[in-house]
Amino acid sequence: MSTTTTATLPDGRTILCVNPYEVDFSVHEIFSEDFAAHGIDLPADGIYFDVGANIGLFAIYLRDRCPAGRIFAYEPMPAAFAALAGNAAALTPPAEAIPLGLGRAPGTLEFDYFPGISALSTANRAVGEKLSAGLKSVLAGSGASEAVREIVERTGAKERLAEGDFLDDLFRTESVTAEIDTLSNQLAARGLAEIDLLKIDTEGAEKEVLAGIAESDWPKIRQLLVEVHLGRDETGTIEADLVRRGYRTSIGGHPLSQGGAPVFHIYATRGKQ
Repeated sequence: MSTTTTATLPDGRTILCVNPYEVDFSVHEIFSEDFAAHGIDLPADGIYFDVGANIGLFAIYLRDRCPAGRIFAYEPMPAAFAALAGNAAALTPPAEAIPLGLGRAPGTLEFDYFPGISALSTANRAVGEKLSAGLKSVLAGSGASEAVREIVERTGAKERLAEGDFLDDLFRTESVTAEIDTLSNQLAARGLAEIDLLKIDTEGAEKEVLAGIAESDWPKIRQLLVEVHLGRDETGTIEADLVRRGYRTSIGGHPLSQGGAPVFHIYATRGKQ
């Protein structure tokens, strides 16, 4: 299930992906996002970092709204990166796809890669188990909104739940070792003086990514969207640190939270420094 293939977006565009049945769910999450409601703006010529980009749907979302923006999309899993690289290259102008994870320090890190659901891939096994449990509940329709239930129906997954090996195959993991760098190193390598939006979606490594930002680089980051997979308490801790740094924050939910997975969004904004 890890071979790159294609899927069709709601507007008819064809993109590369790992598993077509993942795309509808991710499109619902990303393309229905109302950033303005959380005070986040997307300058047409802004600089955007997408950390944990998977196949690049957020880069597509950004390019539709930011025709002159510079988009840097980071993804450490090889199969997802192959799709990301193709999708990034197809944009006009292209986004830059970088085959790296970002973390606390440069080096390598072992990940649990989910070939059946590439977006669940994580270096935090406990988070992977919680997300898997939440997604299983969503697939079964437990607690899911009508919109999410409709997406699950379109994937055909619900009908296959009775198959003996379907869930085992869907949530099977493989060990993948990936290269890691820090966000500050990447800023320096590209000579960037600011980031208009830093999006972090790293399935439990969000605190590690934030720890890789040098104190001198924090003033360069104007806005953040952090998807927190570590529970409500850790969400509060990360939010408090962002408030301490001068950001205005708000908290939102995530479709997986409908299945009981402890996933939240932190939106953080401040004016130019």
